[in-house]
Amino acid sequence: MGISEQQLINRLVPALLRIRQTKIYRVIQRTVMLTFPFVLIGSFSQIIQVTLLTKTGFLASIFHLSTWVPYYKYLHYPFDNLTNLTLDSVAIVAAFGAAKYYAKAYHRDDQLAGISGAIALLLVAYQYPDQTQVDFNPVLLGTNGLTSAILIGVVIGILFRWFGRPADVPRQSHTTQILDRTFASLLPMTIGFLLAVGVGLVLNWFMLFDYSEQTLDQLQKIATSSHNGLMTFAMAGLTLLMELLGLAGPFQQRLLANTPSMTTNLNYALSHHSAYHVPYPYTSHTLYDAFGTFGGTGMLLALIITIIISSHNHNYHVVARWSLVPALFNSNGPMMTGLPVLYNPIYAIPFILAPLVNMSVAAFAIWLKWLPPMVYPVPLGTPGPLIAFIGTNGNLVALLIGSLDLVISVLIYLPFMRLAEATLHAAHEQSLRLEMTGDDA
Repeated sequence: MGISEQQLINRLVPALLRIRQTKIYRVIQRTVMLTFPFVLIGSFSQIIQVTLLTKTGFLASIFHLSTWVPYYKYLHYPFDNLTNLTLDSVAIVAAFGAAKYYAKAYHRDDQLAGISGAIALLLVAYQYPDQTQVDFNPVLLGTNGLTSAILIGVVIGILFRWFGRPADVPRQSHTTQILDRTFASLLPMTIGFLLAVGVGLVLNWFMLFDYSEQTLDQLQKIATSSHNGLMTFAMAGLTLLMELLGLAGPFQQRLLANTPSMTTNLNYALSHHSAYHVPYPYTSHTLYDAFGTFGGTGMLLALIITIIISSHNHNYHVVARWSLVPALFNSNGPMMTGLPVLYNPIYAIPFILAPLVNMSVAAFAIWLKWLPPMVYPVPLGTPGPLIAFIGTNGNLVALLIGSLDLVISVLIYLPFMRLAEATLHAAHEQSLRLEMTGDDA
C-alpha cells in the first residue's frame, strides 16, 4: 500500500525540526539570510551591467543602446563598482554573521565576535606579494567564498565560547562598560587573529589557493570540452551539488567561453545550413546551458513560480517577488540566500534533480531529431527560457521543450516546498508552546 504526500511530509517534519533546532544549523541559516540584501542589490546591478550596459548584452542588442544612448561606454563603471563591492563583500558579511550568531547562541559578546570574524577572514585571505600593495585572494572574498567564510566565522565563535566571558550588553553602553567588554573578549580575539595569520601564511607559502584555482580551471576545461553525454550529466550533477554547498562547480562559468566543441558545431551548422547532425550534440552548452539553468543553477525560476502559485507563507512570497527579475536573467543568488536554498537539506533533491530531468528531456528530443542542438551565439544575459530558442535560430520546438521543462521543474519543486512550509509551521507552533510554558531552551 502506497503512502500519500501528506503522510510522507508528516513523517519527515520531526526529523527536519530536530535539524533546525541545532545551534549550528540556526547559525548557518541566519548567516546566509544576512547576506541576502547584499546579494539582491549586487544581482540587480549585475543584470543592468550585463544586459543593458554591455554591447553584446541581451537588451543592449535588441535596442542597439550603444548607438543612441549618450556616454554609453562610460555608464557601466558605477555598476561595475556596485556589483563587485556588493557581491565580493558577501563573504565578509558571512564571516561576521557566523561569528556573531555563534557567539550570541552561547551568550558571548556577539558584536566583537562578528567584527573579529570579518577581520579573521581578511587575515586568512591576505596575499603576501613582493610589491607593496594590499591584495586579498578572490577565492575567499567572492560569493564562492561563502562556505569558507562561514567556517572561519564559526571558529571565531567557538573561540569566544571557550575563552570569552558571558556578556550581558546593556541598551546604553557607557565607556567603562565598553572597556570591560573589550577586555572580556581580548583573549579569544587575540587567539583568533593569530590563528588566522598562521593559516594565511600557510596558504601563501604552500600556494594552496593557487593549486585549488588551477585544479578548478582544469576541471572546468575538462567539463566544458567533453563530448560525452554521460560526462556532461556527471559534471552537471557535480556542479549542482557543489553550488548547493556554496562552492564553484565545473559548469559555473557558462556561456562565457567558446569551447572547441561549440566552434565545431557552429561551423558545421553554417556549412550545412542545419544543426540537426552536428558532431557534438550532447555537451554542456547544448544541454546544461540551454535547458538546465532557468533561473540560474538549480532551476530556481521554477521554485519561484511554485511559491507564487502555491505557497501560503508571506516571507516566501516576499523573497520570490524580489528574486523574480534576477531569476529571469539567470541569477539565482537572491533565492539561494533569501529563502534560503543554500545548505538547505529540504531543497537538495529538487535542486539537483530538476536540471538533470530537464537535460534528459532535451537529450531525448535531440536524439529523436525533434530538436537541433543549440549551436548559435546567445547574447549575454538572455533569459533562461529563451536561451535554447535563440541558440537554435528560433526553433519553436526548443521553446516548447523549454516550457515543458519549466512545468516539470515546478512539479518537482512543489512537494518539497510544501514540506518546507510544513516544517516552518511546525517550528512556529513549537516556539509558541515554549513561550506559553516559559521554557527558553
